[in-house]
Amino acid sequence: MSESKLAQKAGPNSSIVLRIFRGDTNGGREQRFEVPSIEGMVVLDAVHYVQAHFANDLACRWNCKAARCGSCSAEINGRPRLMCKTRVDEFDNEDIHVGPMRAFPLIKDLVTDVSWNYEVNKQIPGFTPAPSEPVPYKMLPEDTERVYEYRKCIECFLCQDVCHVLRNHDDKSAYYGPRYMVRIAALEMHPLDTRKRTGLLHGKAGIGMCNITKCCQEVCPEHIKITDNAIIPLKERTASDVYDPVVRIARKINPFRGVAATAALEEARPSQATGPQRFSVRDVVRLKTRGRRLARVGSVLPDRRLEVWVLQMNGTVQHWDGPKVVRTSDVASNYGPLDDVGIGAKLVEQYITEDHEAQHNG
Repeated sequence: MSESKLAQKAGPNSSIVLRIFRGDTNGGREQRFEVPSIEGMVVLDAVHYVQAHFANDLACRWNCKAARCGSCSAEINGRPRLMCKTRVDEFDNEDIHVGPMRAFPLIKDLVTDVSWNYEVNKQIPGFTPAPSEPVPYKMLPEDTERVYEYRKCIECFLCQDVCHVLRNHDDKSAYYGPRYMVRIAALEMHPLDTRKRTGLLHGKAGIGMCNITKCCQEVCPEHIKITDNAIIPLKERTASDVYDPVVRIARKINPFRGVAATAALEEARPSQATGPQRFSVRDVVRLKTRGRRLARVGSVLPDRRLEVWVLQMNGTVQHWDGPKVVRTSDVASNYGPLDDVGIGAKLVEQYITEDHEAQHNG
């Protein structure tokens, strides 16, 4: 909205008070500005009015003014928000405090240096389909819908700003942040991706640093369920690969099983056709048959079949029966390790109980 239109439409006594941070790396403070108020005005309109009439050197980053580019991120009355999406009438005669995102180094006024995010992005292995995957790619509708949510991200970095881990670690070496948990989830949950990133998540990406406060999810302007649909499934996937006692035992008993089974099969039988790479060892998948029960993939076989352990529920007690060999056509979708199943103590207790019963019966 142009400043001339603001002046024309504003009432004689209607105005709002903005307290905008002014400063740079050497320090700064809030400065008070009074701006004409009109119906439908957003904070970015008010900041532009200040730039045009009071402070031509006020630094402010923006582009589309339509909540699509993610450029105008700021902290408004202490909450990370997009200035172009925040109406001034939300504050009901309160002073509006506008400041830069505090999780990133300040450049000037409302502009911060977010380049660290792009450096992190370079460290994430990209989409890696199987070399034999036919093009154009084909996916089931439910797989497409799941991945689509992650693609809604506009990289406003509000979730990064509100994350207490990034705010409290100036070097940001402990955690990639929620934005990049979303990106990794988009790759890990992709049905055609064959790359395994749980080592990165457990290590440098630092997914264990997130304690699931859901603050990132609350500030997302695209309403992506960052914690529920990205971070928690990735935590479960990582826990399965790193801490699952069954995986550790399987590796000791048979090195061709466990996380590296697919690669081992390919090396051992280079002349044979390998199984479809959309399934990773230890993934949990849903079966089309038998009431769409869950199954854990033990190994990907070279004859386009999967060796699985099928989940059986007895009340709240979980039992995995197997191994059983199923056709890939019996599998509807790859949902990621232990989605909707549970991790940790339940599995440990389950397998300890089964071992004890086996010894007793023997």
